[in-house]
Amino acid sequence: MFKKTVLTVFILIIFTGIAIADQETLYPTDDADVWQDTPDDNNGTEQFFQVGCISSGDLRISLIKFDLSPYSGVTVNNATIRTMVFASWGDFPTDEIYIARNDTDWDELSVTWNNKPYIAAFAPVTAPSTLAWWEINVTGWVQDIADGTDPNYGFQIFQDDSDYAGFSLRTKEGTISPELVLEYEPLSLENTTFGRIKSLFY
Repeated sequence: MFKKTVLTVFILIIFTGIAIADQETLYPTDDADVWQDTPDDNNGTEQFFQVGCISSGDLRISLIKFDLSPYSGVTVNNATIRTMVFASWGDFPTDEIYIARNDTDWDELSVTWNNKPYIAAFAPVTAPSTLAWWEINVTGWVQDIADGTDPNYGFQIFQDDSDYAGFSLRTKEGTISPELVLEYEPLSLENTTFGRIKSLFY
């Protein structure tokens, strides 16, 4: 028994401090936009979604959601939403663009302007360039979801500006899907691997 215990302790000393980082690219479970000028319409099957303000002064908001349930409890080193911007209009770019965490759940095949989720928290983001990947860091919010502090209702991107300006993004139904690049550390080796080893000896 003494030799087995010493062996276990030796293995734990060597490996407990090792952090194995991993990276995954996730694709949306849902993405859609909602239009203030057609408040009852659903656009969840389109190949693009829009952010901005059209000539009438009405707004367009994009919604996006990823399945984060497999990553419950992990340490999130970085989480970045990447979307391809393929067109723009008006006085673009504008500096009043925001990413927000939603306060209620939604579905891409039923969401409209009239039933869209409200905002739980928001932060400004840098305006994108056309014909390029646009990256938005959401590390803190994804960590809160992984910790179980906040539910995963996805995100919305909006422009807080009534000027005629906006841009279009590719959806998962299009040729270049949005993605969430997730860099994380799995649950500790002590708990997931060496916890099992210890159980063989005690």
